[in-house]
Amino acid sequence: MKRGDIHDRMVCIAYAEAWRAGCPCSVEVILKRMTGAPAKVITAAMVRACGRGYVDYGVSLRCGWLTDKGRALVA
Repeated sequence: MKRGDIHDRMVCIAYAEAWRAGCPCSVEVILKRMTGAPAKVITAAMVRACGRGYVDYGVSLRCGWLTDKGRALVA
């Protein structure tokens, strides 16, 4: 599996699910369950989504949140 197989919308859905579940740092676990991709591919997809403005974060990308643009993509 490669980074291109994990679309930005999938990453945004994982962030939304993690926050809805009250565990914002579980994005990687959710993406692993959704795609079965290795950790480095999941991280690369998360970095890409952040670079495109769908996700923002403070200290750790793993505990990030959706931007307005990311919420619009999920909707």
